[in-house]
Amino acid sequence: MGLRRQACTRNYLLFVILSVCARTFFPLFQLVGVDVMAALDMYVEREQWEKCLETAAKQNYKVLHKYVALYATHLIQEGSWDKAVALYVQHGTPANSQNFNIYKRLFVEMVNVAGMNNAEAYSSWADLRDLLFNLCENLVKSSDANTPAHEEFETMLLVSHYYATRAAAQSIKQLDTVAAKLSISLLRHTDIIPADKAFYEAGTAAKEVGWENMAFIFLNRFLDLTDVSFA
Repeated sequence: MGLRRQACTRNYLLFVILSVCARTFFPLFQLVGVDVMAALDMYVEREQWEKCLETAAKQNYKVLHKYVALYATHLIQEGSWDKAVALYVQHGTPANSQNFNIYKRLFVEMVNVAGMNNAEAYSSWADLRDLLFNLCENLVKSSDANTPAHEEFETMLLVSHYYATRAAAQSIKQLDTVAAKLSISLLRHTDIIPADKAFYEAGTAAKEVGWENMAFIFLNRFLDLTDVSFA
């Protein structure tokens, strides 16, 4: 029994030594052929994200999205939320509950960032809408269908659709009133979008199309909210 235990210990130590050597000295392309998951983790450590995702995609959908989520988290931490959105548009949006906070964070980042109330922002809003549409399609087929989380993402999808449609309308002068109506419609969702920003955008849009009474009400509400925030 003692000899067998010693043999097992030696084999385990040999395995550990070989693993360390593989990580330290083997070129990563060779390590892929020996231990794919170890190679993927090494790509992450070295921030070789493109190679990591390329290799993960050759495994299976689950493995791929493990590393897509890691890369998306890395991009969000760097402030590159737009690249994280594009990443999910490219690879799809699985209905994994572990990813829900990532999807919510991307939505929050987009609705809070400045400079998105214009025609040039259309592609960014359209990407967010596509991400959430794909997610909601997947949620319908998952165990999270019709849950509060599903309903919340459906609302986010609607809001992102309003933003994308508004941006499209802002590119055509004859659709100014459509853009203004969409800004006003977004006021229904100030529980998930910043209220002060929403009232300011609705007020300025109403003023631009000559709806002076609405503009007065919305901009006054904006001032009330900003006074509260600075109080």
